[in-house]
Amino acid sequence: MVTLSILWILLGTAIGALAIAARLRPSRWGPSGWRILLLIGAIAGLIGGWLGTLIYGRFFGTATSVWIAVLCVVLIPWVASRRSAKRG
Repeated sequence: MVTLSILWILLGTAIGALAIAARLRPSRWGPSGWRILLLIGAIAGLIGGWLGTLIYGRFFGTATSVWIAVLCVVLIPWVASRRSAKRG
């Protein structure tokens, strides 16, 4: 399971890097926002992999990891920018 955990972290980081290339990082996060986006992807990949393994089994854990990482990397910056736009 350690090998799978490392794989899920790497997949999440790669998805975060793709989100950076797609310019999904909110400008209010400043110059270090790219690190936040990579961290969101890595954590979401790891959590998604473990949840997928617990719910669907080891075979579908990686696919669940990818989908949850994509959802988190897209939705968390969007929600953060919407909340900061409402405040100020």
